[in-house]
Amino acid sequence: MSRGASSSIEAEKIRMLATPHLIQIDTGFTGDFPLLLSNNASTGGTCFVDSGGPNYLGSSNVIAVTSFGLNGSRGGTGGVFRLDRQNVLDFVSQYLK
Repeated sequence: MSRGASSSIEAEKIRMLATPHLIQIDTGFTGDFPLLLSNNASTGGTCFVDSGGPNYLGSSNVIAVTSFGLNGSRGGTGGVFRLDRQNVLDFVSQYLK
């Protein structure tokens, strides 16, 4: 039995990107820290494995981190944890020194 060249499956790494729109600030159902954002599944909206990932304002300012989704798909509404609160800034700044 002869073995041919090994085969493997490879795919290009494609970075998905979403440009969400603000739906609501401080929803109340998870405290006063979240923002609700729209997600567009066709351009790479967030999903559950994205928790903790950055949300940018512009190209370099991280203003929030992905926290939760209101459904299991990449579409629909997602929540982010705001980083502009004083208690959050105090916590994070101790690790940025």
